[in-house]
Amino acid sequence: MESKDEILNPAESLRVIRETIDLAKKSVQENGFHLLLWGWLIVVAGVVHYYLHDVLHHPSANLTWGIMSLIGAPVATLYEWRRKRNRRTKSTNTIHQWYGRIWLGFVLTMFFCILWSVTHQLSPTPLILAVAGFALFMSGVLLRFNPLVYGAIVFWVGAFACLPLQGAQDSLVLSAAAALGYLIPGYRLQKNAIQNHV
Repeated sequence: MESKDEILNPAESLRVIRETIDLAKKSVQENGFHLLLWGWLIVVAGVVHYYLHDVLHHPSANLTWGIMSLIGAPVATLYEWRRKRNRRTKSTNTIHQWYGRIWLGFVLTMFFCILWSVTHQLSPTPLILAVAGFALFMSGVLLRFNPLVYGAIVFWVGAFACLPLQGAQDSLVLSAAAALGYLIPGYRLQKNAIQNHV
């Protein structure tokens, strides 16, 4: 018996493509862990930095951000290592690769923004907000998850809001942006992950 290749019409082809993309998205569905981790760290660090810098005039107020990174980076790295180890039998799909590359690009660009700002004695906060907004926007588009897109808008508005500010007031803007742009989408992703048993 001869097997015939089934010829799909354009509508069926689009349906197959959409189902393939949806299946790939489910395998990369974010559970919000990183958004919640960094969101809470940034909210706390931003408020502490503002208080130490503008209220107490502490000379080492900027160390707040280093301490935040020393807490967050190992936790995030350990979490990813454990998650990859638990999923090592599953193949990596294109959407998963792109999602990881977006955030890798964010981290590398953020380091450049911080170094450039420090060498020019400027606050890196507006640049970080703008770059984080881009990473959130691309993640939201990739995962078709609108709360991330709305979070990106919050970060972009925050970047512009920082421009006229003095002292460490931009740290409060960063805290507010993280609360709205990281935590709200993070909790929504966590809720979706629990409902979908991701």
